[in-house]
Formats: sequence, structure tokens, C-alpha cells
Amino acid sequence: MYRRPSLHASLTVAAVTAVAALGLSACSDPGSTSNAGSNSSANASAAGASNVTTTWGLKPVDSVTALVPADVKDKAIQNGIYNDFAPQDFEENGQLVGIQPDIVLALSEVMGVKVNNVSVGTFDSLIPGLSSGRYDISSADFGVTKPRLAQVDFVSEFAVGTSFASKTGSGITVESATDLCGHSVGVLSGSYFIDQVNQASADCAKAGKAAVTLQTYPDDGARLLAVSNGRSELTATTTDAMAYAIKSQSLPLTLQKFVYQPLELGIALKKGSTLGPAMQAAMKEIVSNGTYAKILKKWGVSDIAYGSADRVTLYTKASQLPS
Repeated sequence: MYRRPSLHASLTVAAVTAVAALGLSACSDPGSTSNAGSNSSANASAAGASNVTTTWGLKPVDSVTALVPADVKDKAIQNGIYNDFAPQDFEENGQLVGIQPDIVLALSEVMGVKVNNVSVGTFDSLIPGLSSGRYDISSADFGVTKPRLAQVDFVSEFAVGTSFASKTGSGITVESATDLCGHSVGVLSGSYFIDQVNQASADCAKAGKAAVTLQTYPDDGARLLAVSNGRSELTATTTDAMAYAIKSQSLPLTLQKFVYQPLELGIALKKGSTLGPAMQAAMKEIVSNGTYAKILKKWGVSDIAYGSADRVTLYTKASQLPS
């Protein structure tokens, strides 16, 4: 579920199985896995191949390892990670897979440290877990927001907004918020997308155009089925989740060009953590050496990638965010 004001939704793989006609597969129950990531293409999961990888073949980089705190070098970094939002982080046959496990694995290799991924089914427990010291980091697709920066620091990974998709062949084109006017948009019940659709509808009213018809569904399976069978003209979720669903499951949907309110996403750290500079340097390294782009391409979301390592930011205060 999209949690205001973050850009994190819980697109559960299990929920998506409700759309049996769309051929979506389920994930297993929460658990804990050590240093797990993913391998092969997004289509491989649908085809039954394993998405788990144990190495990216990267070696420690001196300029990065020099920044790793001494008390971290001899222990495994505990990473609290959410487990039901494909393609960012989800479970496949009891193993944690997705963009986040992949990125953390690559970071650990260039940092020369071990990471233990603790798979968590309750997103809201992650920041308290960082504050209490249970986790050293949390790679869980967090939106970098002012309220959160009062509690934790972030190393940015990419910017993701809300995207819209229509049934292929519908003739609908969305290139701005007002292009939603007069159309029905299906979203997950209780999600932040409700607020966004209502805001877009208010913009339509100001422009003298027909309102947006908001339609809510109990789970993502029902939401995807509704747009596929024409009950909803459009559907909304995060750009990465939408692109992944369409590509990996061959859904009869067209991803629209318009992206609503992009937001930086990042790996969270305990406030004032000495790991911050090392994590930022490691992220810059995997962007520069091409591993980062390889990971995002594999999961079908190359469009969200940073074009330069200079975009990687260590956020420690709200004043760093756009006003």
C-alpha cells in the first residue's frame, strides 16, 4: 500500500495472483535471507527460472572501503528490507529478490563487507528498527521526504513517480495531468494514489474540464484486471511497478508517457550513521561501473536510472530537498 507521504507501495505478488488470466505468480511467506539478490531478466521469473544471485563479480574499491567505519568491517551489516513490492523487493520460492537486494549486494561487494538481508513483511516497522539499532540500513524503496529526514538519513538510488497505463488499443493518451480529465482511473483502496487522482480531478475542475472518475479496488490483482477488461480506462501505480508488471507478465496495457510527481527514493540509515559516506561512495561506484544500469535493465525499469553518479546524494537534512 502506498504510504503517505512516501513513494512506497506494497504491490504484493500474492495479491496479483488473483488475476489468474494474466498469469501472475505468487511469492512465499516472509523470512530471512543472507546477501540474496537476483539474476537474469524480469521475464525469467515468469518462466520459472531462479532470480537469486550470490555475486555481481565486483571487487572491493579502495576509495570506498577507506570510508567504511572500522566497527562495521568485521560484522555483517543488518539490512531491513520489505518483501512484497515487485520489482523492488519481493520473495520467490522463499528467496528475497528484486532491485533492492541486487543493489545492496553490489554495494556490499565494492564496500568489501557482508550484508544480511532481513526480510520484513511490515513496512512501517523499518524506520523504528533503524532508530532502535536493529537494522544498520534499510533498502526498502523509501521515498526521501522531509518528515522522514527528521528520523533517518538517505542515500538516493533513483527518482520514481506515479505512472498510468491504459488497455492497449484504447486510444487514450496521457501527457499531462489534465489528460486524465473525463477518464476513470483505478487505484488500490486506501492508497496514496487516491489523493493524487483527487488532486488531478481538482485541476480538471479549475481548467473547466470533466472530473476524473476515481475507482478503488481491494488489491492490485483486481486493479489490473479492471483496466485489462475495460472496467477502468486507466490505472495508476509507481512507474517501476507498472513497467515491471507490463514487461514481465506481458499485460495488454500501454504505459503512458506522463509521470506524476517524481520523488527521490533511497536507502535509509540511522540518523547520523557513519555508514552514510561509504554507502554514497559505493552507490556512485556501481553507477559509474555500469552494474547499477545492468540491474535496472534486468528488471525492465531502465527509465528510472540516474544518468550520472553525480545524482547520488547523501540526504541528512530537509533543506537538501527541493522547496
